[in-house]
Amino acid sequence: MDYGVQFTSSRKFLTISPIVLYILASFYTKYDRTHFLINTCSLLSVLLPKLPQFHGVRIFGINKY
Repeated sequence: MDYGVQFTSSRKFLTISPIVLYILASFYTKYDRTHFLINTCSLLSVLLPKLPQFHGVRIFGINKY
C-alpha cells in the first residue's frame, strides 16, 4: 500500500479508524472484561502489521511463495 511509504494520509486513516472503533466498543460494553480482551486482541491483530518494523515480514509463512 502506498509503495511502502510510511505515514501517508490513507495509512493514518486506516490506523486511527480501528482505534476509534475500539474506544467506542469498549465504552458501549462498559469495559466488560471478556469483551475488552477480545477487542484488545482484535485491535492488536489489526495494528501490529501496520507498523514500519513489520514491512515485508511474513507471519507464519503466509504468502511466502
